[in-house]
Amino acid sequence: MRDKGRSPVSKLSDDLLVEIISRVPYKSTRCCKCVSRRWRDLVSHPDHRKKLPRSTLAGIFYQTFRGERFPAMLCGHQSVSGNWCTSMDCSLSFLPNCKRVNMYLLDSCNGLLLCLFWNQPSHVNGFDYVVCNPATEKWVTLPATTWSSKVRTARLGFDPSVSSHFHVFEFVSTTGVVEVNMQGHDTGKKTVGVYSSKTGVWTHGVVWDRFKIG
Repeated sequence: MRDKGRSPVSKLSDDLLVEIISRVPYKSTRCCKCVSRRWRDLVSHPDHRKKLPRSTLAGIFYQTFRGERFPAMLCGHQSVSGNWCTSMDCSLSFLPNCKRVNMYLLDSCNGLLLCLFWNQPSHVNGFDYVVCNPATEKWVTLPATTWSSKVRTARLGFDPSVSSHFHVFEFVSTTGVVEVNMQGHDTGKKTVGVYSSKTGVWTHGVVWDRFKIG
């Protein structure tokens, strides 16, 4: 009699399942731990660690936030392996006009960093976005936008397994004023600016309008 309550995967032996999981990227093995208790135990078992993919993480960059629109201090860096900074310029001194007093780390994604540089008061936008790869010391300054005074935050998107291009998402308050409701949520009208490294230009559109809800 056919067992209708069991999935085909559940019939696989532990050795075969470990062999299958060993062929997926490291990040996917972390997701496999969430499938079931059995999968979690297999991935976590000491006997399987040598066979399964290992993390290539060598260190992290971090930024201290104090609740302002942008961070209040420059990023720091922390080694995970103990030797990553010997082969990498963690101070990011290769960036143009790099000064720790005017550079801030906004986001990171799969090896790329999104930095913000405050410029002189006479600069039309007040700041520039720079996306860089600390490992290769390659960087690019993004074209200026026209809504810098209304920017609330910016984020970076990059997945090298899908494309060699990255995107920067800039969330903007169209009024320039943050409107907060009783629950503490910003309820004003919002647009998002999207920069594509493939096209080299910004596009934007409305993504939230409290007057159109309901």
